[in-house]
Parts: sequence; C-alpha cells; structure tokens
Amino acid sequence: MSKVSVQKITFGGETLQDPYPMYARMHEGGPLHLLDVDGQWGAWAIFSHAECSSIAKDPRLSAKRAQQMLALLPPDSQSEFRELARMLNLWLIFMDAPEHTRLRKLLNKGFAPAAVEGLRPQVEAIVEGMLKPLERGATVELMQEFANPMPVRIISEMLGVPPELHDTFVNWSRAIAVFRGNPERTVEQARAAQDALIAMTDFFRTAVAERRRNKGSDLISLLIDIEEDGEVLTEEELYAQCIALLFAGHETTRNLIGNGMYTLLKHPQETAELREKPEMIRSAVEEILRYESPVQFTARVLKEDIEVCGQRIPKRWSILCMLGAANRDPKQFKEPNRLDLKRLNNQHLAFSAGPHFCIGNQLARLEGQIALLNLVQRFPEMKFAGPPPEWAPTFGFRGLKSLAVTL
Repeated sequence: MSKVSVQKITFGGETLQDPYPMYARMHEGGPLHLLDVDGQWGAWAIFSHAECSSIAKDPRLSAKRAQQMLALLPPDSQSEFRELARMLNLWLIFMDAPEHTRLRKLLNKGFAPAAVEGLRPQVEAIVEGMLKPLERGATVELMQEFANPMPVRIISEMLGVPPELHDTFVNWSRAIAVFRGNPERTVEQARAAQDALIAMTDFFRTAVAERRRNKGSDLISLLIDIEEDGEVLTEEELYAQCIALLFAGHETTRNLIGNGMYTLLKHPQETAELREKPEMIRSAVEEILRYESPVQFTARVLKEDIEVCGQRIPKRWSILCMLGAANRDPKQFKEPNRLDLKRLNNQHLAFSAGPHFCIGNQLARLEGQIALLNLVQRFPEMKFAGPPPEWAPTFGFRGLKSLAVTL
C-alpha cells in the first residue's frame, strides 16, 4: 500500500482566488491525497487526469451524493433538509444506472448535436441584441451586463420562462450553486438552496400543466413528448430535469464566458491572434474550458471498499475528482499552465467523463464560441477597469463575481 499524504487545505482565501499552485503541489506528491479541510472533515481527492477519468467511469462509485452534502451540517439541523436531498437526487447528475441510463436516453433527444446546432441563429440573435447597446470606451461590469443574463436568457427561452422572471431564476440558481459549490457549506446556504428548489418546482409544476394543455416548440413540450420503448418521464422527474437544465445552462455557461474573457484579457497576444483568425474559436473555447474550468470538482460515493492508486478506501467514503487539477496535469498536457488557444488533442475533463459526461456540453460550447468571439471582435480595445476581478465564493463552480472592463 502506498503512503498517503494528509494535506491541510482551505477552499477559500488564496486557494479560491488561484487554486493552481495548490494543484501543482498535489501533482508533485502523487495522484491521490487525503484532504484535511480546516481540521473539520476529510475527503479523498484525486488530482491526476488519468485517475479522474477512470473514477468517473467506475460503476463501483455512486453519483447519489446529495445526502452526503448534508453530512457536514450540524447533526441537529440535517433533518430540516431531507426535502433538499430528495429533490437533488431527482437530478440526472445524481442518479446511478439503471435509472440514470433510462433518463439519459430520453433526455439525449433534446440535446443531440443537430438539435443544438439548430439553436445557433437564436443564440446569435440574443448575443447580438445584448451587445449592440454597449458602446466602445464605456466601462461596464461584464458579468452583470452580459455573462450572467445571456445564458439564463437562452435556457429560459428554451424552457419558456418569461423574461420578467429571469432575474429571479438567476438568484435561485446562485443559491443552489453556493450550497453545491462550497465544501464548507452552512445551514443558511442549505436553507436558501432548499427554498430555491421548492420555488422552482412550483413554477415548473404550473408550467408543465400549461404545456400539456397548449403544446409549443419549447424544451418543456419536447420533454413531455419524448418517449422510447414505452418509457416516459414521470411528473417529478420532469420538474427536476427542468430545474437541473436551467441551473446547469446558466451557472456553468456564465462561468465559461466570464472565465473566458478574464483569461483572454490576461493574454492579449493570444486574443489578438483569435481576433484575426476567428476559425480558431472552437479550439480556443476548448482551451479556456481546460485552463479555467467552470467546474473544479465533482464527487462520488463508494458503494463498496475499493483500491484507488494503491490505497484501500472504505465503503461510503466520498472521493473528489478534482477536474480543475486534472486539466492542469503535466502528465496529460504539455506546458499545462500555458494558455494555447490552438492546442491539439485537448482531452480536458471540464465536462467530466463517463456516463455523467455533461449532457448540455454542446449547448455550452455553442454559447461560449458565439459570445466570446463576438466580444473580442466588437471590442478590440477591451481592458480591465476599476476594482480587480473578484471570484465568487463557490470553489466547486469557479466563476467571477465581478469583472469590470472598459470596452
């Protein structure tokens, strides 16, 4: 059995602002570490690309981890959040086979590459409409003006959420992200996330009933109609997937756009080349996904005792797959800390791997390509302005709270 290092870390402070020096130290010490987080709890964490990819595909590990999220809350408060765990466990990403297999097969119909590519004119029109009022030379808070509202507008239009509720859905989405993205989560964060999930479920319960009476061309109508071999979505599954799609469609894509512009502004030579060669945008977005991954880790729970990297880990322990670290693994990527917008064979894990590979990856890529290329072409003089960019306090979902720029 290999000797395991116990690493004392915090997911806030300097690590939140820049986790990559910590990742580099972990890579030097081996692929697997036992984390001591502020002396309060421990978790096994995998930092290497090869092992993260392998674990994500291992059927001996479970994605049903919502209950584990409550384990760090005070014991006397955990019963208050049974509904929170129950609702999250209805999300596709928190399911195991065979339930996951059945549901994924149904949902794939709505996210086939051809279906997503068909959304390109709609996405381009939304981006055009949101950027047109912005003037060169103006100072704006780019997260607030564009990166936050753009993806929620797109996924909301797909789901038929009215414009007057977009800001409300952003707030609900952020409440869930704060709870899910903080390993050191609090009772207050759990309560806000539970309230948000209940409110969103109530909205979609009404919306689904309306679509059953008046079918449209939106995603809810498609989800109601999809069926294969007699299999259909149950009512609760339908509400839960609508919420999950809205959350994922907003939260991770806002971070892709914000992280992308932040990264490009820090690398003006690479950005100038992208502006001159727009055909690079596909590889550029893949490199941004690797370099500043919107999702920094995902978790699995052991169904049985298993051996990982020579270490025996008992049943019911959690393993964190540190996707952000895997995407900077020097054994997988040449010069992993260098931004290379033309990087070839970029097998990053920004969308995870295996059965839970992100179902909305094509839509996120499409939105990222259109948004980032439009920004760099429309505003060639864009630069940082005002206070330094501030990272949101959600380590698991790496994204900016604010990004002030002069266009």
